[in-house]
Amino acid sequence: MEAALSDSTPSRPPLPLGAIDMPRDAAARRTCPAGPARRTPLAAALTIALSAALLAGPAAAEDGDPLPERLLSPRQVEPISATDFARVLEHHEGEVVVVNLWATWCIPCVQELPDLELLQKRYRERGLTVLAVSMDDPATLEEKVRPFFAERAPGLISYLNSEADEYAFIDPIDPEWIGALPTTFFFDRGGELVEQHAGRLLYKDLEKRSLELLGPAE
Repeated sequence: MEAALSDSTPSRPPLPLGAIDMPRDAAARRTCPAGPARRTPLAAALTIALSAALLAGPAAAEDGDPLPERLLSPRQVEPISATDFARVLEHHEGEVVVVNLWATWCIPCVQELPDLELLQKRYRERGLTVLAVSMDDPATLEEKVRPFFAERAPGLISYLNSEADEYAFIDPIDPEWIGALPTTFFFDRGGELVEQHAGRLLYKDLEKRSLELLGPAE
């Protein structure tokens, strides 16, 4: 069933166990059943995203304007563009940031949400921030995604990718994303991407990777 719904790219490696392929078709996303370390400077992601904004025209290039509070401290799942998400990441420099891509139809994603929320609760005061990004169809935001997320992980900062192409949203962060859900990205305090993991992570693994980046408690 999953193979029929998937639109995998041949050049990308096979999905690991515990991961689901990201369907490129919106209708499929509504019905779909349920790495190694590397470093990518955040500045590069910002350069790509902001360059795209400049090409889009003056209205989209107001990167000097402050981000609205609803994007800096969202109280519910908020739609966000690739450009604005890059600026959110910049806002959190100085913290360890865990970015998790998930979807309501992705069973391992949903299983992972409580662990991500617990991770945020335990290590927020030490400078850890978890950002959850839904890859659901934007048309389902009000009816499905917001109530779904509010019930399962209300303590997390959460967004919904508003780009028409999922890869356009993720490629500025990590062009090696293989289209798997869930995928978790770990950024150090300097804003560098130090690891991408495709597939569900158990709490002990989330905690281990986060503590390595947080360093010893003061």
